[in-house]
Amino acid sequence: MSVTESFMPLLKAAQAARSGIVTLFLGLVKAPYLEEENRLLREQVGTLLAHEETHQQLFQENARLRNLVGFQAKAPWQILPAQVIGREYSLWSRTLLLDKGREAGVRVGQAVIASVGLVGRISDAGRKVSRAILLTDPHFRVAATTAESRISGLVTGTSSGECLLTFLPLSAESKPGEMVVSSGGRSFCPEGVSIGRLESLKNDPSGMFRMGSLRLAVDASAAEDLFVVLSSSS
Repeated sequence: MSVTESFMPLLKAAQAARSGIVTLFLGLVKAPYLEEENRLLREQVGTLLAHEETHQQLFQENARLRNLVGFQAKAPWQILPAQVIGREYSLWSRTLLLDKGREAGVRVGQAVIASVGLVGRISDAGRKVSRAILLTDPHFRVAATTAESRISGLVTGTSSGECLLTFLPLSAESKPGEMVVSSGGRSFCPEGVSIGRLESLKNDPSGMFRMGSLRLAVDASAAEDLFVVLSSSS
């Protein structure tokens, strides 16, 4: 074995050590720059995500406003847009606070609706805000009719938060899921506004009439944009 061959392992080990030292040195030198680069990249990603979220919110807001304007334009009544600014729920009262009052034309007794159906009626009108009692409020009443079978009754709220179609004749029969709409006439609510779907019919405990529970068309707990019907004439 030559001298060169005998020293080859040592030479390779020294070369590897030197390469490792160089790599470590370069890593130490580059580390601050890499850390700064990573920080900048994280900031850019965060900015892009924030922009995307803002874009999505603006898109949803635009769609919401378009729907509101479209409904207002097509409604056969004079209606006033109003936003929910508060909710008051108790055993004997279920109401919403709206951001419109007498200055905007709101009066006690006017119907409050959403684009898909009846919500309640104005029970108190201040100068800039008003209060509406909901369909589920035990003091709420509105004349109603089943859309297909044309059976008339009275929609009432209850202390338990249900909404019932009551005072139906004992001969009344209806398909589960049939839509119930407002009857109009001398009622505060215009004719044909959706109230909810009839879930079942049964005899009242007194045995004098039939009644049924309703699945309401509007979830008042999630409602934000509503309309006050200022005039039921088109």
